[in-house]
Parts: sequence; structure tokens; C-alpha cells
Amino acid sequence: MKRTFSTLLVLIFTFQMVQSQITEPQTDQSTQNMYDFYSLKAKKQKTTGWILLGTGLAATVGGYAIMANNFDLFDSDSDGGLAAGTGLFLVGSIVTIASIPVLIVSGSNNRKARAYLETGTVGVGNITSENSKYVTVGLKVDF
Repeated sequence: MKRTFSTLLVLIFTFQMVQSQITEPQTDQSTQNMYDFYSLKAKKQKTTGWILLGTGLAATVGGYAIMANNFDLFDSDSDGGLAAGTGLFLVGSIVTIASIPVLIVSGSNNRKARAYLETGTVGVGNITSENSKYVTVGLKVDF
């Protein structure tokens, strides 16, 4: 009985402490703002991905070099160089593999940015037809 009562009290106090996030109503962002957001996000992720890839490859090569230098099949005395090289090799391999999804997501955000840029407003001079109720024809020429 005491155990059930104490469990019930713990649950009641736990649920009173739980709070959720308050979401703000979404405001419509302009296509230029969304393009800027996704292109900046893609640029940062691309930089992060390349840094992870370079660091991971350097650590992998360095770990392999340390392992190759300290590997002796018939020597029972080891100074820990083999273990350090193996650890560095494994960490470098993991970091290199972790860079792949970051670069993929960067490309995805870059495509989103280009899609927002292509769905921009159509206009002539200062007159735009963003919410026009008229049928329009557009011509796009890519170079």
C-alpha cells in the first residue's frame, strides 16, 4: 500500500513538472527569406561536412601510420603505440563516415533553396503579380 501510494505521488509530481514547447503561429516567409535561410544552412552544413571528412581522413591515415610503425608480430613488449594507433584509426573512420550524411543533407538544403528561388514572384518592372487572379504565361531561358 505504501509502495503504491509513493509511486502515485511520484507520478503526480512528475507530470506537474512536465511542460511542452509553445509554438508560435507560422508566418508566411517571403521566397527570398526562405532562399537565404536554406542557402545559409546548406553552406554551413557543407563546410561542416568537409571539415569532418578532412579531419577523419587525416586521423585515419595518422592512426594507420602509427599502427604500421608499432606493429611487431614477435615482440611481446609494446609501449601502447599499437593501441593508440588503432584507437585513432577507428575514431578517424567513424568521423569520416559521419561526414557523409552531413554532406547529403547539405545538398538537400541547397536544392530546397533553389526551389524557393525558382518559385519567386513574376513581374515586369515594379509591378508584380504575386497573388494575381489572371492567367499568365511565363518564359524562362536558361544559359
